[in-house]
Amino acid sequence: MDDEPRADLWLRTYLTTTLTREQLDAFLDGLEESFTTDVPELASDPELQRDLRVAIRSQLSAFLDAAAPAAGGTTVAPVSKEAHALARTVAQRGLELRVLSQLYHAGHRAMLGFATEFLDKGDLDPRFKLQVLATMWSQTSELLNAMLDELAATYSQERERLLQGAFSSRITTVREILDGGGDVGGASARLDYSLRRAHTAIVAWVDETAPLTGSLESSVARLAGHRRHLSVPSGAHGVWAWIAHDDIDDDSLPMDPSAIPSGVRIAVGEPAKGIDGFRRSHREAQAAQRIAETGKRRNTVTRYADVEVASMLSADPARMQTLMERELPGLLGEDAAAERLRDTLREVLACHGNHESAARRLGVHKNTVRYRMQRVEEILGHDVLSRRLKIELALECFDVFGG
Repeated sequence: MDDEPRADLWLRTYLTTTLTREQLDAFLDGLEESFTTDVPELASDPELQRDLRVAIRSQLSAFLDAAAPAAGGTTVAPVSKEAHALARTVAQRGLELRVLSQLYHAGHRAMLGFATEFLDKGDLDPRFKLQVLATMWSQTSELLNAMLDELAATYSQERERLLQGAFSSRITTVREILDGGGDVGGASARLDYSLRRAHTAIVAWVDETAPLTGSLESSVARLAGHRRHLSVPSGAHGVWAWIAHDDIDDDSLPMDPSAIPSGVRIAVGEPAKGIDGFRRSHREAQAAQRIAETGKRRNTVTRYADVEVASMLSADPARMQTLMERELPGLLGEDAAAERLRDTLREVLACHGNHESAARRLGVHKNTVRYRMQRVEEILGHDVLSRRLKIELALECFDVFGG
């Protein structure tokens, strides 16, 4: 048997039957890291990152399905609808077509690096390893080139659509404002939305694993109720929105999680006035979204006001971790005992060291609080009130991110 058909058969068999779930997850993690490193536009755009993650997994699934038949045929993997959605998101961002090309070339390099790694671990003849790599290079090059041709057409169609009509004007105006430009009068007229009022910004998105019945825009409209609101797509799975208020103190948005459709998650900025408030509340909503996606909680609604401290401290993850380890040594476990001690410590600090008040809030006897606090101070090695602020900050970070 020639080396090329043998290499093709070995590669298909490995991908469809030998590759473990753990190996696949490790490959996907490495792929995402490669994209972020090679394409700087991804670093500050969680919506684009999310669309990319979904596209990677759907396209890999399509590729593996196409590789499943017996050897000898050509692997033809259809371009997934999620990959098309990613191309539209890139166009909506106003990014150049080269960004899409960079993504797929970064993916190509990562795939070959992964192949080299698993081949080095196998007991294969060196010449046959080279043939497998050559086969993979040929097949993936052909596949990626075909995908890029198809996705470039999707990208161009979306760019053309964005250049037409009111939709284009709304998208362009919002992005101009968020970039720091725009005059209040002209922008308000183009958006049919007054920028002189107070605004609460919302970022809405769909969990990657959850189907959505209806649209995100309709979910935002229900949240807005009778209030004027503005929304624009932020990607294939997300919406940016603003709800106007007559008064900056009017923050009575109905954020009952049960009223939000299953699979939809909401991040909310603080109300702020004028065009600067439009931008500021949006930045806060984006920060709340980052916490919602990276933190250990899976809340349907995340308000910036509730995670502001954690958001600021997590700007430097390494130092945040150091703060938790320094201020809460021995209390960072996920077990029930550690959780009880942290809960007690939190309430005692909130009550300014008053054990009786903390006991009432916890619903336990004051002697229980006293015993637990003795244990806490034994573990920490000092009086907790002497380092109250830093301990409270460390507890806040742990509550949001875990250890």
